[in-house]
Amino acid sequence: MSKYSNEFKLMVVKEWLSGQNSLIELVKKYAINNDHAIREWRDHYLVTGSIGFKNQKTYSQDFKMTVLNYLETHSQSEAARYFAVFPSTTIANWLRTYRKFGYNGLKPKPKGRQPTMGRKRIHPLTPEQQELADLKQENHQLEMENAVLKKLKALVDQRTEKNKRQ
Repeated sequence: MSKYSNEFKLMVVKEWLSGQNSLIELVKKYAINNDHAIREWRDHYLVTGSIGFKNQKTYSQDFKMTVLNYLETHSQSEAARYFAVFPSTTIANWLRTYRKFGYNGLKPKPKGRQPTMGRKRIHPLTPEQQELADLKQENHQLEMENAVLKKLKALVDQRTEKNKRQ
């Protein structure tokens, strides 16, 4: 969740672009932490025509690498404007990940929460593994039947002993 609403950001940017107030005056007027945020909002507005995200974009590994190569000769904010990647801190995150994990670290991550249950097997079992699994299942079934029969015998013995006493 953003500290400022998209409507507020748009109002501040339009006020700055119209020349009503300077950047410093806007920072003081609206108690914004620094002017960098307003500059970022302006860049986003000028490049995309709006402020805020309708949906999160997913960037490919090659695109991220292209942006990082562009950083060799340009600043982070210039790269963000040129490639329309907002916020520009996203590029800094890519750079940090690339330095730590290399090219493979730039792969898009799956979205959403991981399932709590284990995944089902994708590969079929070999005939030996299938036979072993079948035997284990049959063994378990026989053990359950045996336990039920033992319990039944114990109950029958208990009744017959009661009848003998009376």
